[in-house]
Amino acid sequence: MENEKIYEIASIMNDNQLFKGDVNHAANMVRGMLTEKYIAPIKKAIEKENARSRKNPNKEARLLAALKPFVAKEAHKKLDEVVDAIHLMETMRGLKEHLPKPKAVTAQNIPQPEDAPKDPSVHPDGVYNIDEDCMKNKSNPLIPFFMAIYLASLK
Repeated sequence: MENEKIYEIASIMNDNQLFKGDVNHAANMVRGMLTEKYIAPIKKAIEKENARSRKNPNKEARLLAALKPFVAKEAHKKLDEVVDAIHLMETMRGLKEHLPKPKAVTAQNIPQPEDAPKDPSVHPDGVYNIDEDCMKNKSNPLIPFFMAIYLASLK
């Protein structure tokens, strides 16, 4: 009885098509699970943020869109590409808002140096405090840069 099972298992393993089919089936199951659990929610969040960015464009995107009637038809594609880049940056910024905030790592059993820094934001373990004022600044310095590049390309 046991020999028959061993023979059956060996014959199954010798059948490459059956084995490949099982491996492909397992890979498809894993791919589907990963897509459903991780990729689909990320894709949905990206689409939601992109729609929000396009529905409520920032002032730079509105300005560039308002310039469109005043530039040559040949420049419209470049203008649209810059506006799309602005929307992409706004989408990424919006996604960043959904990410968990970084947490400070606590020092455990780390020897403290004798000449510890006097700055209260510098900890002996080398971890700095998060600058809350900096985190509140929502402006993106790249948007004016993109606008300058676009305007320089118009001739």
